[in-house]
Amino acid sequence: MATRRAQSLRVRDRAVWAAFLLPALAVYALFLIYPVIQSGVLSFTSWAGPGRAATVVGLENYTELLADPVFWRAMGNTALLLFVSIVIQLPIGLGLALIVATAARAKRFWRAIYFIPTLMSTVAIAILWRLIYSPDFGIINGFLRAVGLGDLAQGWLGQSSTALAAVLATNIWQWAPFYMVIYLAALAGINGEVYEAAALDGATPWQRFWYVTLPLLKPVLITTSILSLAGSIKAFDLVYIMTGGGPSSSTELLATYMFRQGFDNYRLGYASTIAVVMFLITFVLTVLVIVQSNRRNHADEMRGAK
Repeated sequence: MATRRAQSLRVRDRAVWAAFLLPALAVYALFLIYPVIQSGVLSFTSWAGPGRAATVVGLENYTELLADPVFWRAMGNTALLLFVSIVIQLPIGLGLALIVATAARAKRFWRAIYFIPTLMSTVAIAILWRLIYSPDFGIINGFLRAVGLGDLAQGWLGQSSTALAAVLATNIWQWAPFYMVIYLAALAGINGEVYEAAALDGATPWQRFWYVTLPLLKPVLITTSILSLAGSIKAFDLVYIMTGGGPSSSTELLATYMFRQGFDNYRLGYASTIAVVMFLITFVLTVLVIVQSNRRNHADEMRGAK
């Protein structure tokens, strides 16, 4: 009798959980899973948009994509953005978090100051930095002229040699403070007694950072790496507003190229092919990061058990 009652309670609990989860899962499927499937279907067609008939072309879009030099340029630029985000942007965010966390005075003030770029809209940031990079009245060129280096003044966004670097610098300025706040929250959750014990054992500040802080931040570092990875691959608005992918495709990213193919050239089938590639890259890299992290955690547990 008791067993039947327990089973009945479990069934009722599952029904309650299902009642709460199903609406959310339905919305998730409608706005995420369905578009992914639809993009996959459209990638095998030639389609000019609503009101036009879609023609099945098989693998023609993928064949064209492999031979498209602009696509590979966009792929390289996106890969560079991803590299810069992981190797430069995240460490800057962590460095700012460490500085603010150890600040003796005005901690809230500095945290608010550093977080301002994240609170600004991307449109505002893009317009602001376009003014900063302006060849005529931009702050950078104005400073160079003021210190006698006027020969170095140039159109930072108007030249293929400098446009991508200028956009990458702006991206770092925008998003490093966002990761700073995440790292600050993680640092606040570390018990101070751990640092005190390490200091009593004679650990230097660098050793405390390397052997105490970083291992304890590992889950957060993995999360921010995945966020940075996904954000880099789908990056669009900042570049589109600042340069539109130019000049000469020097700042073209996968997302901007997909947009231009779909809505400027009305090649939605080809744009869907680019979207599928972006999805696959994000999925594969995310899985690799998670698998590698799990392997390292398992290895650490094995060493700890010994």
